[in-house]
Amino acid sequence: MRNRFTPFLAVAAGTVLLAGAITPAAAGPAECETIGKAFQAIAAVPAYRQVVDMTTPPMKMEAIVIGETIYMSVAGSWNKVRLKPGGRKGMLEEIMKMTSVSDCKEVRADTLPSGNAKVFEYMMTPPKGMPGVSDKPAKYTVWIGVSDGLVHRMLAESMTVDLSFEKQVPPIP
Repeated sequence: MRNRFTPFLAVAAGTVLLAGAITPAAAGPAECETIGKAFQAIAAVPAYRQVVDMTTPPMKMEAIVIGETIYMSVAGSWNKVRLKPGGRKGMLEEIMKMTSVSDCKEVRADTLPSGNAKVFEYMMTPPKGMPGVSDKPAKYTVWIGVSDGLVHRMLAESMTVDLSFEKQVPPIP
């Protein structure tokens, strides 16, 4: 039975990891707003690829999102989940209600394979109501593309998330 739920849990985990930082502080500084807008913009792109590399526990997940379809691979096996129209945006909006971002600051400029980026650090509260998740805020670092305003990399204590936005092809029918 556990294997039956693995694709759903992987999609949920990937979405939370990606979208966890999308809520700007209520009346926060411009840096928090920039971070929030960069994550919100991901819900509007036609397609993207997300690779999540976790060290604790060791796990690598890959997702390809095309429209309202999420293809997710954990341990090399692809699964497909179709969302209802507006599902991507709806998931992000729900997660926005569960977490918040604070202490945002721009720390440096950097260059990624996708181009020039501004690097920001911030603190994020974990999503409320998730069993087994600490309630202590965690420090994140995010790379936002200068030319497109999208998040291209996110780093936390035991996780790296890399995103790419070029044309994506479904890995399975």
